[in-house]
Amino acid sequence: MDTKQIWFAALSYIQKDINSMVGFNTYIKDITPISYDGENFIAGVSNLICKSMIEIRYVDTIEKAISKITAKPSKLIIVLKDEYKKEEVKVKETPKTNVKSHLNPRYTFDNFIVGSSNEFATAIAMSTAKNPGQEMNNPLFLYGDSGLGKTHLMQAIGNKIAENSPEKKVVYVTSERFTNEMIESLHIKDMGSFRQLYRNVDVLLIDDIQFIENKQGVQEEFFHTFNELHQNNKQIVLTSDRMPRELVTLDQRLKTRFEWGLSIDIIKPDYETRVAILKKKAESQNIYINEDVLSYIAERIDSNVRELEGALLKIISYAGMKHTEISIEIAEMVIKSIIPDDGIIKITPQKIVDCVCSYYNIQEDELLGKTKQKNVAFPRQIAMYLCKTLTTMNFSMIARALGNRDRTTVMYGVDKIMMAIKTDSVLKADIDAITKDINTI
Repeated sequence: MDTKQIWFAALSYIQKDINSMVGFNTYIKDITPISYDGENFIAGVSNLICKSMIEIRYVDTIEKAISKITAKPSKLIIVLKDEYKKEEVKVKETPKTNVKSHLNPRYTFDNFIVGSSNEFATAIAMSTAKNPGQEMNNPLFLYGDSGLGKTHLMQAIGNKIAENSPEKKVVYVTSERFTNEMIESLHIKDMGSFRQLYRNVDVLLIDDIQFIENKQGVQEEFFHTFNELHQNNKQIVLTSDRMPRELVTLDQRLKTRFEWGLSIDIIKPDYETRVAILKKKAESQNIYINEDVLSYIAERIDSNVRELEGALLKIISYAGMKHTEISIEIAEMVIKSIIPDDGIIKITPQKIVDCVCSYYNIQEDELLGKTKQKNVAFPRQIAMYLCKTLTTMNFSMIARALGNRDRTTVMYGVDKIMMAIKTDSVLKADIDAITKDINTI
């Protein structure tokens, strides 16, 4: 059988093993077989995203199918069709740069747990690391709540680029450090060195970019740094707790530039991913924990990766101190100290709606309805603001909870109240009173 015959025979096995027809039609169907040497099966795809998704999710299934057809172990190699050449290209070794990267070597793709919540983001991050500076992924903007792995994924990009191309200048910095270094440079009147550092890198990774909001001087400096790097096809990766358009007090020019590339959200890990994270963490500590205990922890801690790993380490530490095995009883005791069942007032959107309606003497169906009368519209915006500040809901979730509205309407409402309470002491007192009611009901 030739390469094409092998591939088309293998497709029937692949289709049976892949549950999702969407995944099959999106990533598998258009694969082009290129060559097979009895061991390595080379296949081509049209873009980096497809390549990365296959390497993350489908490579085992495809190799298994090809091995069935060829009756021998086969290794799948995915390449970009447009760039593939059969000749090997030898890369001349170059010395590493002396620029301090601030990268944490522990943050790699190898120890990053991939699940449904971050699968797409991981695929894009890997393609960015392999081909930095490509227009589609530049800048790459990763956003989501704290503790979900944005910093890990960002630094994994930097570490992989540094590994593949040691001659490249890769710099990771938090927005706070960027700000402090700029202030210090202004103080000693040496902005030239500051600009030389950040505008002459090959890859710039900036964490928590939202913290440059309301810092006009820093925004102005970063605007010119961004332009210089982007114009020279240097890779920029940013993280934030919100998508670019939701950085309401950020210079519009920067928001526009942040949207030039790809903006990808990272959400809370699902149950299966949480269990996988716990297993990986336990292995790194050389400790065996049975499945029942891991399941119990994963069910109880669903907020973010940082809290999940923190809870596991506390359980390990407590069991070690007591010289006992890690059991569900031990896990339960420790987790109760972290998130006690008693005395916690759970704030829900319904509770917020009830308290706002009561305070302003309006009906719930009015607040959730479409009326734009000021005596209803303004309390509605206050409810939006309280949902954003008192719960972990994002704008889309708030929009659904408050009458299936448009998320941009919620963004506008939250921003309006946020700005108003800075100067309106009466409004601030009203919101404080409603918040007190919410916390006591």
